[in-house]
Amino acid sequence: MKKLSILLLLFLSYAGIAHAQTFIVNGTVKNAKGEPLPAATVFIDGSQKGVVTNEKGEFNFGALAAGTYDIVANMIGYLPAKQTAAVKSGPVSLNIVMKERVIMLNNVLIGKDDKRKEFMKLFVKYFMGESENAKACKMLNPEVIDFSTEKTLVKAMSNDFLVIENPKLGYRIKYLLRNFQYDKKLETTFYEGESVFENLAGTGEQQQAWALNRKKAYEGSLMHYLRAAYRNTSRKEGFLTYSITSIGFPIAIDPNPIIMEQIVQHTDSNFFVFRSKRRLYTVYDPKQAAKQSDKLIEGRTLIDDLGKTGSILQLNAEIDQRGSYARYKDILIQGFWGAKRIGDQLPLEYDPERN
Repeated sequence: MKKLSILLLLFLSYAGIAHAQTFIVNGTVKNAKGEPLPAATVFIDGSQKGVVTNEKGEFNFGALAAGTYDIVANMIGYLPAKQTAAVKSGPVSLNIVMKERVIMLNNVLIGKDDKRKEFMKLFVKYFMGESENAKACKMLNPEVIDFSTEKTLVKAMSNDFLVIENPKLGYRIKYLLRNFQYDKKLETTFYEGESVFENLAGTGEQQQAWALNRKKAYEGSLMHYLRAAYRNTSRKEGFLTYSITSIGFPIAIDPNPIIMEQIVQHTDSNFFVFRSKRRLYTVYDPKQAAKQSDKLIEGRTLIDDLGKTGSILQLNAEIDQRGSYARYKDILIQGFWGAKRIGDQLPLEYDPERN
């Protein structure tokens, strides 16, 4: 009996080690001539991991779980460069080439005139967001943002990190803004870029407040939904998912909730894809999701929840266990999730059980 207990203990220890297996992502950063670029900043987009290249232009990220990682290199005088590393069963080595930046001053607004103030106000609203978390955020170096105009578009970009402090969630975010566009006529917003997070220093009381606020920001978020979908626990964690049967607007929704196991296909132990090619309509409502009945939510239609906790999603990409995915152009997000901007973002490392 004693031998059996020892063998069982050894087996469980081995299983735990195997489950926690980690890998390395390394590589070099060079210019177009093939020359190494020392002192370039390299970071994992959306994470808290960042390093600086050595004199040979080399970088190294260790102890990474299997998943999808966007590796970004940034250096003054060069355009940011990004490569996706799909870490599955072994180390990944990347060769990142950075192109020299060509400075374009066409229609760029320089200075602090009335137009810049007007555009900055638009930028803060549609880039940061309008939640309580977003309203508390502070841009520490707004001068790095360059604005320009084109017909009905207000455009913005930055040549260096835009540094944002979020006192509600306890993070400092460094964001490389590649492209921001707000269409004044259509009232639509598009932006793309890469971010890296740092924890703010705080008192014990602040740490407790941040933990509560982070959990609140996480609950019902797209990150929460994708992680729950990976675990096949989306309904248990408060989500109801429906199929959108119409192609355009107005939206027609099948009133019967989807059984998630039927549309979630695990490509291996760490990744999954959505089988459904249709748009999905998701409502975060733990009370309704806990009910045994699959009937529509009593007293309201599904579309009433759009923008409250209702979201439209179409994602044609491989998603990992942390809710991370590449190919951002293959995603459509509208409604509640679409309104969540930088002020409500959490890093990939966030774990509601530990934070």
